[in-house]
Amino acid sequence: MLKPETKSLEWLGGLIQTTDTLFPSGGYAHSYGLEEMVALGKVQSKEDLEEFLTHQILPSLERLELPYLRFCSEEIENRNYKELIHINKEISAWKLTREIRDAGNSQGAQLLKMILEIHKCPVSRKFYQVLQEEGEQCQQITATALLRNAQEVPIISSMVAWVYQTVSNFCSASVKLLRLGELACQKIIHRSIEGERVQGLISSSLKVKREDAGFFNPMLDLASARHELAFSRLFIS
Repeated sequence: MLKPETKSLEWLGGLIQTTDTLFPSGGYAHSYGLEEMVALGKVQSKEDLEEFLTHQILPSLERLELPYLRFCSEEIENRNYKELIHINKEISAWKLTREIRDAGNSQGAQLLKMILEIHKCPVSRKFYQVLQEEGEQCQQITATALLRNAQEVPIISSMVAWVYQTVSNFCSASVKLLRLGELACQKIIHRSIEGERVQGLISSSLKVKREDAGFFNPMLDLASARHELAFSRLFIS
């Protein structure tokens, strides 16, 4: 069973530290397909960005990323490293373009390294050994679940943090790509994670079974594939 929400807030400081922009997660180097969406004229304004997040990114979180964060957390709790490897492979397989898949591996490897250096977590160390034996790379979602386990963060709080980081990463990229100001970005983030919306998002994601998890966004996948071959670009992905 996953750790329930508790009144103890000993984990809160660590959660804040690792969702802060100063924490070296590598997110600043990625636009997650947004750069090419801008180049294609699909996202041109703050209104376009908010619509993009609302209709394309948040549904992906609900059906794919948040369920897989939960699946990883469950196997970590059970110390089922072999099954965690299988889930990690599924996460990688759902990233249909090489650029996005490599970005997930790059950020996962960096995050796992930070966990081992900062937390000295035996569970993460064991999983790292299994990864090495299997010749696999660690996806960002998997590494995040390991981090939250090391920090003893309850699952719902972990999921809220994932939603925030995802939306924040897109808004951070938009500052360079759309020249949006900080206030405009913060308004978009606020509306994306406001109480009723994020509660509904997480409640729906908790109902998603592993055999039903998944989300297909061909436009974003095509944008990511085009971005890899772009003549010039600001971001890695």
